[in-house]
Amino acid sequence: MKFKFVIIFIFLTFLISCQKKSALDKSFNCNSSIASLKTKEIKDVKKNFRLHIPTNWKTKLYYDEFQSDIFSADTTKQLTQTYILDASWKMGNLEFNSEFEQKIKENSRFEILNSKYEKFKGKNAYWYLSKGKNKGFDYQIFKIFIKTGVDSYLEIYTEVYGNKNTNDRLCESIALINTIEFI
Repeated sequence: MKFKFVIIFIFLTFLISCQKKSALDKSFNCNSSIASLKTKEIKDVKKNFRLHIPTNWKTKLYYDEFQSDIFSADTTKQLTQTYILDASWKMGNLEFNSEFEQKIKENSRFEILNSKYEKFKGKNAYWYLSKGKNKGFDYQIFKIFIKTGVDSYLEIYTEVYGNKNTNDRLCESIALINTIEFI
């Protein structure tokens, strides 16, 4: 009996450790997982997507005629020890081309460190990471645009304040973003 338990434990450990990294995880060299976090499933009001958010986070939902948002943050920690996550499904035509990328660069208040076109869960996406100063803090924004339909897209951003453990917090945010399911 004990031998069977050991074999099952080794198999499950191997199976979990072999989970495929997302393109975002690879781009940011992330090894983060939210497996240790207690999460709850949150659906946007218009039922276009859902994601898993830690249960102790404060979450607000917003919607209007053209969009539906999930805004969430860990309000139990200092701003420089956590991050803010906002996922917004929007109506509108989104074309990934050189004009789109140029408009992003022109409208950014911050220095863009990196950007890339890639697939996210089988859908076309564009992301960028920028840095600057905001509210007296060093500040990074990760933003990803995911085309979900002919006239709809998902825009997700993460705000990371301060300069300690920024990559860890960014990777944890990406792990949350990876939980998104399109409904």
